[in-house]
Amino acid sequence: MAGIFGKIRQKLSRAGDKMDKYQEAITFAEAGESDYAMETMTEQREEQEPTKLLVMGRESTFSKEIIDYALEMAQRMSYEVLALNTAHLSCETFKLFSSSRNQVCEEFKSMSEKSAGLFQEAAAEKGIPFDHVVMFSEPEEALESINREHKDIAFVVSESVEDRGESRIEEGERLRRNLYVYSMV
Repeated sequence: MAGIFGKIRQKLSRAGDKMDKYQEAITFAEAGESDYAMETMTEQREEQEPTKLLVMGRESTFSKEIIDYALEMAQRMSYEVLALNTAHLSCETFKLFSSSRNQVCEEFKSMSEKSAGLFQEAAAEKGIPFDHVVMFSEPEEALESINREHKDIAFVVSESVEDRGESRIEEGERLRRNLYVYSMV
């Protein structure tokens, strides 16, 4: 519980610092020092780290739906995209079969990079900064690790995992992918 309050306090502190800078710029602009006000605002923009949108693929792939949604959101909110692929099994799982381990891990990375390449091309067309990470852990563990490393993640976009796809088809339902968006407070 203390972690949540600490994060909220930290965000409020940053908001207070931003307001102080804006107030300083306004004061100097009103006093006729527009050059100094512009410098202050430029410093403020340079100090801000770009906010990221973390997009969690489904294992080694990114669906067209999640790519389209993430790019539209990133463009609208001026976010950078950080794409994440996770393998549910650690490469350490194959410790006894070292040659197989390396091959499986390299194949997963290759498939992930190929899928992310399409995502990156679409992001480049829209002028959205893009980065890609491949991790060999459970998705929840990967999310925690990424969140520790990148403090500027605002939202996470992920796809649902349908476990009952076959039974839904038998019942006459069409398969659909749900997208989930989480705020990182």
